[in-house]
Amino acid sequence: MAAGLFRQAYEACPAKRVLLLEVARALTGQRKFDEAIRTANEYLASEPASIPGLLVLANALFMDQQWEKCQEVLDKVLAVEPDNPTALLLEGNNEYFLGNTDKAEKTLQHLLDVKPDDVDAAYMLGRIYYMDNRAEYAMGMFQRVLRLDPKHYKAWDNLGLCYDALGDTEMAIRHFLTAIKLVEKDHPEYEWPYANLADLLLRQNRYEEAYQAATQAAKRNPYRARNFFLGGKALVKLKRMEDARKWLERAVALDPDYTDALYALGQLYVKLGEKQKGIETLKRFREAKRKAPTQRR
Repeated sequence: MAAGLFRQAYEACPAKRVLLLEVARALTGQRKFDEAIRTANEYLASEPASIPGLLVLANALFMDQQWEKCQEVLDKVLAVEPDNPTALLLEGNNEYFLGNTDKAEKTLQHLLDVKPDDVDAAYMLGRIYYMDNRAEYAMGMFQRVLRLDPKHYKAWDNLGLCYDALGDTEMAIRHFLTAIKLVEKDHPEYEWPYANLADLLLRQNRYEEAYQAATQAAKRNPYRARNFFLGGKALVKLKRMEDARKWLERAVALDPDYTDALYALGQLYVKLGEKQKGIETLKRFREAKRKAPTQRR
């Protein structure tokens, strides 16, 4: 609706070309990235040096996973405004997805020097530290986020992951539960603390609780394979084999290359006496395993 109304406003008053940027932002929010990119370029045709216009274009390119092109646009912005917080944050994220982790880290650190209260920069830097197996550094960043925004549920969730990585199960559960309390009513789309809690509870052999947490995660996001894998794994441990089959088959349907789910499903088929299905699924597991990079949560 916003995109349509802004477009109508622009057509009614073409002199107000800045309305095209509002159209592009709305289209990006709709995930209509091709249209958003065209609209941003339409604006830049007459204002090629516009910093707001370049940033709208860079964001649409980033969301469309055109990271090399996004970096080219950001280079233009940062050549003029090297301390632009919006450009630095976007560059940090973009460099990370390009695989330039060191540069992404330095960019976000610079942004925090320029703008110490930038919550998004601190959060993203924490994520980079966590993914790089530096849990203690990550904790420092997430704690910084919470000093700035005590209700930042993603920071609570990620602190739980850090404590889990450091082996402090009690603190990990406490932080996951805090995140769950914050998202329960106000952010019904966010399932991660439920899934992260389920994963931890499975490793604690608390299978019924793990299943309940995975169920909540799957309700919130029925399109993420991990939620169904965790639920299926708990059901296997609870010896509810037919239910486990449904959950694991759903996980594999959502992500055919999900190695953990393929392995669990292949093993389950064998236990159920469906040997041929088991052999075929385990073959798929081995093929996916060869292709899959090692990733953390």
